[in-house]
Amino acid sequence: MIISDLKTKLGAFQFYFILGALIAAILYLGFFWGNAHYSQQQTTISTHEKSIQNLKLENEQLTKKLNVLGVELEVARLTQQQQFIEIGKSIDVEKDLRTQLAFYQQVMAPELNEQGFLIDGFNIEPALSDNSFRFELVLMQQNKTKNTLKGNLHVTLIGSEEGKAKQYSIDSMLSDQEQKSLTFSFKYFQVIAGEIRLPEGFQPEQVSVHANIFQFKRKKGELTTVFNWDINSN
Repeated sequence: MIISDLKTKLGAFQFYFILGALIAAILYLGFFWGNAHYSQQQTTISTHEKSIQNLKLENEQLTKKLNVLGVELEVARLTQQQQFIEIGKSIDVEKDLRTQLAFYQQVMAPELNEQGFLIDGFNIEPALSDNSFRFELVLMQQNKTKNTLKGNLHVTLIGSEEGKAKQYSIDSMLSDQEQKSLTFSFKYFQVIAGEIRLPEGFQPEQVSVHANIFQFKRKKGELTTVFNWDINSN
């Protein structure tokens, strides 16, 4: 009703002109607002894309730094491990040299030690069979005048079994059943070797070596030496 009155009052031509102008203005404003909104969205998207690109670059740089640090850490670890290996080898070499030096000093220069009979060492290393070990027992004479010494050895393993102290004579562990006891006869030195098998559950800690020494068919004396149970892994 209002539109009809307005049309009558203004006239058809002026009415439609004003109506067209209003529609055009609305369309223009809508287009302008839409374009502005689109431009704003494009700017926002562009900003986000630049931020994402910057984050990707930073991530790549951090990843490269992390990789470099990882390589440096691995190199440092390997270097440290190699140094530990070299130090261990040096210690073993020094230990062997000291042992050899002491051995030859005792044989070639007995005046350095007043004892006439010496149980120099008890070496042990794993054998092929489970719970089996090979041993070497070194005996030597240090008197200036060398006479043949004879005698027998009683070797006892001292340790624990099922949480209790336990001792075993090595004679009962010898793999060679024909060798009932350990005997010696030498003028300078002698190495006694054999193979033993430990009882199940027995953990040895020390080795006690007792020697009964005879010279010219007469008993010269006795000597007991205790060694730690140190396994040679070489």
